[in-house]
Amino acid sequence: MIKDITLEEHIIRRKRIPILIESKEWRNLFEENSTKQMRKISKELEAMISEEKSAAQLLRNCQRQKKIFMERILRLSDEVNSGDNPVALEQLEATKRGIIDINQQMEELQFKLDTLPKEIDRLNLELLKETVGIAYEDIRISGQKLPKLTEEILQLRQSLTEKWEEKIQTETRVQELYSYLHNTLGHEETDKLDKQFL
Repeated sequence: MIKDITLEEHIIRRKRIPILIESKEWRNLFEENSTKQMRKISKELEAMISEEKSAAQLLRNCQRQKKIFMERILRLSDEVNSGDNPVALEQLEATKRGIIDINQQMEELQFKLDTLPKEIDRLNLELLKETVGIAYEDIRISGQKLPKLTEEILQLRQSLTEKWEEKIQTETRVQELYSYLHNTLGHEETDKLDKQFL
């Protein structure tokens, strides 16, 4: 296999190379012919993509929850200021702690969402290098096989032409022999002999 493939990292963005494991064309060409290293990278890539999707979903959930908490803080602040609800102050403090927790969680999720794409790109580039190596190795081996296959096809084609000509000659000979017997012996005699010999 080709070693030390050098591809610039910006090639992924510049050429808009998709995440390989999500590309139908890549899967068709390489999924069954992948190396152990390709399978390892693919699993890591799959896990990171899943983690990124999960983090994005959790962030959306946190944003919704934070909005609910903010609305609750406004309502509870009014109740505390008006003095109508003695428990409101406790609930307000608990809601503020909830917002602090959610903000921390959102910060962690946002950090993940900021860093995971770079890691996904890095793994995708690594998989692309492996893919290029496999592709060129396959091209080299297939290129070596092509002349032999072409020669075999030409030989088969020549043999087929010869067999076709032999078939036509054989059919013509049978037709001529049968025609001769039919003309020489007649229809009745030929039918009797047909039953005896054919």
